[in-house]
Amino acid sequence: MTCEVATSDEHAGGTVPTTTKVVEMHIHLRTATVISVISVALTSLLTACGGSNGEAGGGTNAAATAFTYTGSDRDTYLADCAKKEGSVTWYTSLAGGVIDDMIKAFNEKYPDVKVKTFRGDESDITSRVVQESQADRLQGDILELSSDAYRELADIGALATFTSPVTAKYSERFTLKNDEGKILGIGDRASYVSFAYNTNKVPEADVPKTLDDLLKPALKGKLALTDSTTGVRFIGNVLTTLGEDAGKAYLKKLGEQNIRIESVSGSALAGLIAKGEVASSPGIFRNHAQQLIKDNSPIKWVAIEPVTANVGYAGVFAKAPHPCAAMLLTDMLLSEDGGKIYEKKQYPRPDEDLGFRSWVPDETYKTAKDYEKAFTTWQELFEKTFS
Repeated sequence: MTCEVATSDEHAGGTVPTTTKVVEMHIHLRTATVISVISVALTSLLTACGGSNGEAGGGTNAAATAFTYTGSDRDTYLADCAKKEGSVTWYTSLAGGVIDDMIKAFNEKYPDVKVKTFRGDESDITSRVVQESQADRLQGDILELSSDAYRELADIGALATFTSPVTAKYSERFTLKNDEGKILGIGDRASYVSFAYNTNKVPEADVPKTLDDLLKPALKGKLALTDSTTGVRFIGNVLTTLGEDAGKAYLKKLGEQNIRIESVSGSALAGLIAKGEVASSPGIFRNHAQQLIKDNSPIKWVAIEPVTANVGYAGVFAKAPHPCAAMLLTDMLLSEDGGKIYEKKQYPRPDEDLGFRSWVPDETYKTAKDYEKAFTTWQELFEKTFS
């Protein structure tokens, strides 16, 4: 039995409905279901596979060679091998045009390699991979998803170590390594979450620049958050930034600001702000606001430090069915050309200096279990604060 797992981060782009229902006396946290599904699925696979120490390499000699080959003929070797493989399957949480543009660029270089994709949320992808792995028919070759889920997969040994000519360009902060210092994943794109507002609803003088500014009387009744992962991570940001005791005291005050809780995605909430149906929110993705600004919507995005960063990581499955093609597609995501495609869709590299400090929710936790425990605490506090 091959033991490989894939999962996915929250919605990272694409078109979503903006019709919404406000949750008043109770909060339906969609995240709770997703976290539970992932936890159960990964535990099931880890048990089936007899455990793991997080050490992953190529599952076959072919995979090990493809993932670590450094010869001067590397490009030719991988291209010839990938042509014989004929296809590559990419599991990702990305959505919309960025996927299409990346595949188009890849096929311009490698026209004989068909790129298949499976795009879904965390529970969709995890369930699929669990079923495939149990049947010894996992089809995924390459994985691109948020850092918290990615690190969880690394912990159970689902991912292979690899080398690429472009990895040296990335900082240690966004390079995931195993205990031997070998690369398991690279942070290839980031999206940032902070404050956005409708310029017709919130005067410039009332726009917050710090967390404390969100407590201004002028903003009472004008703030909203989603009940998704984004909203829960806002709680984590506050507790990490201010400390647990000061953070809880702050959240108690924030709860008195009559914050609306919307049962929608982050991009849908940004759309509501652009329409003027919601005045503002400290939980809006920068790339969503940028797209609305391009459409001449009356919305602005402001960085309240530290800005929450949703970092996507790229890497390969330990026993990818098409290791050569998987390595070439990974090269594309991490390459300069791949970076330009991401940038065009408002996904900068996580190393890029945008003029503000960022906070990556999982990076201060030693293990995925530690992060899961912290996330559950944030989730409970979210419910307590805003119910």
